[in-house]
Amino acid sequence: MSDSQTPRAEAIPAVDFSASYIETYKEGGTIADLAEKLERSIEQVRAKRQSLAAQVKLLGGEIPKLARMPRSGNGATGYIESAKMFADLANEEALIENVDESETEV
Repeated sequence: MSDSQTPRAEAIPAVDFSASYIETYKEGGTIADLAEKLERSIEQVRAKRQSLAAQVKLLGGEIPKLARMPRSGNGATGYIESAKMFADLANEEALIENVDESETEV
């Protein structure tokens, strides 16, 4: 194995993953909480959830969604700023409509 390759984590049995998933769901946890509980990366947990969800769906079941992870860093700030920009645009358009209506009422 070369230095650039990392050893693969031991596979998590579906039953163990499901038990931890259900516990995390009942606690209102996120995928990050589940990853921490399982000592895996978020990407590994997402991949396991996707493969398990496909199998559960074939058997007529459905895996509930975990709580969403809060946005962090500049992403959250960007969304807040974007919301303000669209609100400003809506206000500008409302003002323009009011001006147009008042000019035609004369």
